[in-house]
Amino acid sequence: MQRWFLSIIVILMMLVAVFKMRYQAAAPVPTMEGMVEMRDGVQLFTRVWLPKASSEDSRRFPVVMTRGYRAGDYSDAETFTSHGYAYVGQATRGHAPSEGELNRFFDDAADGYDTLTWISNKSWSDGNTAMYGRSYWGATQWLVAPTQHPNLKAIIPQGINADLWQCVYRCNGALSLAMTASSRAYENAKQARRYGWKNLYNFLPLIDLDLEVSKTRNRLWRDYVSHSTYDDFWKEISLRGKYHKVKIPVFMMSGWYDYYAGAVFENYEALRDSGNVSDIRIAINPSDHLNRVVGDRDFGPDASKIDIMLAIEWLDHVIKKIDNGMESEPPIRIFTMGINEWRFIDEWPLPNTDFTPFYFSSPDGSRFGTLGTSLPENEPATTYLYNPDDPVPTLGGNHSFLGKDHPELISVGAVDQRPNESRKDVLVFTSAPLENELEVTGPIEIILFAASSAKDTDFTAKLIDVYPDGTAYNLTEGIIRARFRKSIWQAPILLTPGQISRYTLKLQPTSNVFLRGHRIRVHITSSNFPLWDRNPNTGNEQGMDDKMEVAEQTIHHSKAYPSRIILPLIFR
Repeated sequence: MQRWFLSIIVILMMLVAVFKMRYQAAAPVPTMEGMVEMRDGVQLFTRVWLPKASSEDSRRFPVVMTRGYRAGDYSDAETFTSHGYAYVGQATRGHAPSEGELNRFFDDAADGYDTLTWISNKSWSDGNTAMYGRSYWGATQWLVAPTQHPNLKAIIPQGINADLWQCVYRCNGALSLAMTASSRAYENAKQARRYGWKNLYNFLPLIDLDLEVSKTRNRLWRDYVSHSTYDDFWKEISLRGKYHKVKIPVFMMSGWYDYYAGAVFENYEALRDSGNVSDIRIAINPSDHLNRVVGDRDFGPDASKIDIMLAIEWLDHVIKKIDNGMESEPPIRIFTMGINEWRFIDEWPLPNTDFTPFYFSSPDGSRFGTLGTSLPENEPATTYLYNPDDPVPTLGGNHSFLGKDHPELISVGAVDQRPNESRKDVLVFTSAPLENELEVTGPIEIILFAASSAKDTDFTAKLIDVYPDGTAYNLTEGIIRARFRKSIWQAPILLTPGQISRYTLKLQPTSNVFLRGHRIRVHITSSNFPLWDRNPNTGNEQGMDDKMEVAEQTIHHSKAYPSRIILPLIFR
């Protein structure tokens, strides 16, 4: 028996060794790696992978560069080099083993430019460089693109907003709490678990959360919390007002359940309107920040997209000038949920869009009302109490928080929303069952007429697809911090308690067919926690408050104050 057991152990060890050998063999070894010097003398760690040259005369390649926390990705390197592209990965400042102070975004335009120059002077470069990557790796592309380096020929930013103020670490004025706290207010998940996830998210004042949990000050955390208006901090690192300086092809990718679906289309429209970009593309599906199809709703077998292969096909067209059919392909490819189909479209919004208001109505003023295209009569408003000490919990959603340590507090994607409907601070407006399919594809906004007893507060909303069995899957959501109700770009204006104000809540865009027998539903409330920070309702400086107040919220839905959601209906 002992001999038999030892034999099994030996066989298992041999299998593990073979697996490791195969894995290591699959990971291409960098052709070269070392430090590249920037204009101020700081050295940045850089890796280069080169394709195999077919002859002595073919040792110059188009290059794909990526800049982020790490110096490249081995899997991406293998894919790009196998398709004839040199691949360069660089760790940005403050990310070991690169030198320099961690000052994310602020040095990335100059450092990206210097690295492009370094690449262009190498014997293996043919002078054509594109950039690729998601999240921060996408932001480094947006930041260098307006510098118009002569050798930068295309960018492929995924899952990021070119406007870092509008919706990244903050969203329409609110702090993106869970995502921003990750690796900033705490150093690692183990440290956060020890402190307690609920304790962490509930701690006030937010500005001192890093000291409370990790006992150290984190510059990034304090920057994102303290810069709570559109000030010079955000202006320096956002592309707002600079889109006209981008003059190279751009291919943007994201997911309906990522934080940046709206950003993709807003960036697309800004580039289109500038008239300086010859080729602008979009690919979007029901995925999250890591391009994973997520949530509990079934999107069928074809909902995924392989970002890197889409990128290579496009680069073959715009860099290598290969006639592969991309020239005649419509610029936008989207996955429409409900019917679970990929579609190519030429314009955004779609040219046949019918922007249709669906009005909120509750004749008795209760929190369960109806949703329809008829203007409501004179009916009483609906009130609820928003207690920031008892916020509405996040249930799935469209965001870029990646942690898996506490899914009971925050997860991503389509999740049944019925658990929140039992709360007294959630208003529920539902249409009648649909007699025919109804497609909603495009930008979505809610016009809300509301008053609050507070000087500042939040209003949040969700659009939901309700199945015949009652399952209620979230499609998209949005928030507005009341002090930014006039504009998120201008100085905030506090509320006059009790005064009715008009709010425009921009939800993330979506593409969904509500099937026959389904119902359209909207949730209105004042929190979505810990996706966004709680508004303490005091009107004090954001992030600095250790006090909270309960606010009485009044939502008007009458002929005089017709609160509504405007849906982009598509009739084919």
